[in-house]
Amino acid sequence: MSKAIYWQYNEFIQSRKEKLVKMLISEIIFLKTNIQKVRNQTEIQELKIALDKLEFLLTKLEKVSSDIPETDFDKIIMLIYGIFKVIAEKLEV
Repeated sequence: MSKAIYWQYNEFIQSRKEKLVKMLISEIIFLKTNIQKVRNQTEIQELKIALDKLEFLLTKLEKVSSDIPETDFDKIIMLIYGIFKVIAEKLEV
């Protein structure tokens, strides 16, 4: 039981920057995996554009030395959401 509490505590105190970096890395891996599965060139191009945007964000976050303020954290989350919304809309067509 103490390990579970320890993990929950670590998750609670983990910085916003670390959470964003982990999220971006997992989404980048997801996109790279899906690029290999897609056969349509238009879809491949859309996924590559999104991948470039997420990798750009990841690079910028890695350069920030301190934790991210809550307002900036929310903006970055909405930016990532917007990227995926555009991907979903373009791939539905």
